[in-house]
Amino acid sequence: MSYFADVSDDLGTVFDLLEGNGVISAGLAAGGRWRTGFRPDVRLKLLTVARGGVRVSADGADAQVMSVGDVVVLNGCKFVGIEDALETGGLQTTFTHPPDQAFYEAGGGDDTVVVGGHIDLSEGADALVGGLSGPLLYLPAGRDTERLARTLNHLVDEAMSTRVASEPAGRLHARLVILEVLRAAVRDGESVPIGWARGLLDEALRPALRAIHADPGRLWRVEELARHSAMSRTVFAERFATVVGKPPLAYLTGWRMYAARRALRDEDVRVDELAMRLGYSTASAFSTAFRREVGESPRAYRTRFTGHEAVPAVS
Repeated sequence: MSYFADVSDDLGTVFDLLEGNGVISAGLAAGGRWRTGFRPDVRLKLLTVARGGVRVSADGADAQVMSVGDVVVLNGCKFVGIEDALETGGLQTTFTHPPDQAFYEAGGGDDTVVVGGHIDLSEGADALVGGLSGPLLYLPAGRDTERLARTLNHLVDEAMSTRVASEPAGRLHARLVILEVLRAAVRDGESVPIGWARGLLDEALRPALRAIHADPGRLWRVEELARHSAMSRTVFAERFATVVGKPPLAYLTGWRMYAARRALRDEDVRVDELAMRLGYSTASAFSTAFRREVGESPRAYRTRFTGHEAVPAVS
């Protein structure tokens, strides 16, 4: 098994927690000189070029020229601009993509075709993908982006389809899109922008991250995690914070709280049972940590998402 294949196996643990709740896909065909812009209403949006070339900019960042097969991931952008990549002069058509049209044609041609999807992540999952550096991640055409582009095209097809079960098929493709983004980012080597993905690529930190992912309920100490990585406590803590973006125990808490969110939404579990599963000695300690991380109690969180109160702890 290759090193990158092994890393991709580790991504499966992370991917198991990521849930794409829904996808609204769109396409654009345009000819000549043109430009358009939009304000994304979701955290994570992806664009790929099926024909021609475009220039994409986001929130004042330097424009990125995209060719066929290239993919950009737009992360938490406030405004995105797209225009043709032609170097010729002449008048430029400016238009707005109507929100009620999944596929829009403009400019009197189809020299350029852009397809995209935006993914509604499950509540809390944005904490796992929120480490993307900057508003625009560029993934050049290659083996992984070819798969991502094909999956995006499937999203468009399902969004415009009247076939039976198109909605659950769209949800499945949403999860596949997330996985392909993670794979492509990991294979991008030095420019990996996602904290825990950088950690998985770090051969020294990887054993500690795998240990946390495999057993988040263990009462981990920094010294113990450092031993997994064959480092001193000080060197490990500094390296972990630099590479992953937060201290080891803060990362552990965030991982536990995302697992807790999912359990409270999807399982009929008592708060004290969940507390023990995730390494807290009492339901009170777990509830305090949950409120600090999420902003509300486990009971309020479950009620908000399910309409049912959290199963009380055993007195």
